[in-house]
Amino acid sequence: MDERTIYILLTRSGTWFSHLIHFATHDRYTHASIGLDGPSGPFYSFARKYRYLALPAGLVEEQVTVYRREVPCCLYELKVSNETYFRLRRQLRSMYAQREEYHYSVLGAFACYFNLSLQRKNHYFCSQFVAGLLENCGAVELPKPPTLLRPSDLCQLKNLRTVHQGPLEGILT
Repeated sequence: MDERTIYILLTRSGTWFSHLIHFATHDRYTHASIGLDGPSGPFYSFARKYRYLALPAGLVEEQVTVYRREVPCCLYELKVSNETYFRLRRQLRSMYAQREEYHYSVLGAFACYFNLSLQRKNHYFCSQFVAGLLENCGAVELPKPPTLLRPSDLCQLKNLRTVHQGPLEGILT
């Protein structure tokens, strides 16, 4: 069976929203992204659209090189079949082509903190998006619904292999 590799990047940036999530959860990582084209990106997630504004937020393409190099991160790889990989790629391209219709789910992230599942059409928070995409395309089996998965929960998924853990600069070299 031919296999492809996809990447899951967990980070904890220095934004006030990341600080707030870390303060409330004490989780090591507060943001999740998915990449299909190697460790240097691009990665896709639900996050701020503009560097200095928390809102508006939605589906964005992230370049690893724009993060501060000392940001704590963990990069995982997941081997998937060609069929699963191309399903992921098609769904991601389709969503990204319509990215203006998708919004960051502040309420969903808040509900997740209280272990409440809140699903709204075209609204996602970062780990919900990554987990949902992986599940919908058959890449993983989730231990709970995507609406209840925090970024740190993604570390527990089966068949993930750690590529790098430490400062973000380690995946750029």
